Amino acid sequence: MHGASGTSTVLVVEDNSEVRALYSEVLRSDGYRVLEAANGTLALSVLFDRPGDVDVILTDLRMPLMDGLELAETLKADERFSAIPLVLLSATPMTNSWHARKNFAALLTKPCPLNLLLSTIEAVL
Repeated sequence: MHGASGTSTVLVVEDNSEVRALYSEVLRSDGYRVLEAANGTLALSVLFDRPGDVDVILTDLRMPLMDGLELAETLKADERFSAIPLVLLSATPMTNSWHARKNFAALLTKPCPLNLLLSTIEAVL
């Protein structure tokens, strides 16, 4: 177990339930508390229900209702959530990565090695 992970909560935002379950399992096995949401709209509900509980958000880019970029822009505009680091994990390379860099603490590409995922989460905390 890593130092920061013992008390940190990660919100995993991913529309594919199998992928979401995999990342959640890996994070839990590394000692993180994990909350899950299937899209950006549901992620906002989790954050509103549990203000102050989420330490980092791992989000996909392409999702129904509200995608990862919309979620990031919404959170960065809200002072309650603007300090939460967001990690983008997407199969879609960010062609406008300068725009993504404004909103995301880190950009990862699927498929992502699980050790890289864990070290990135730890680095942004």
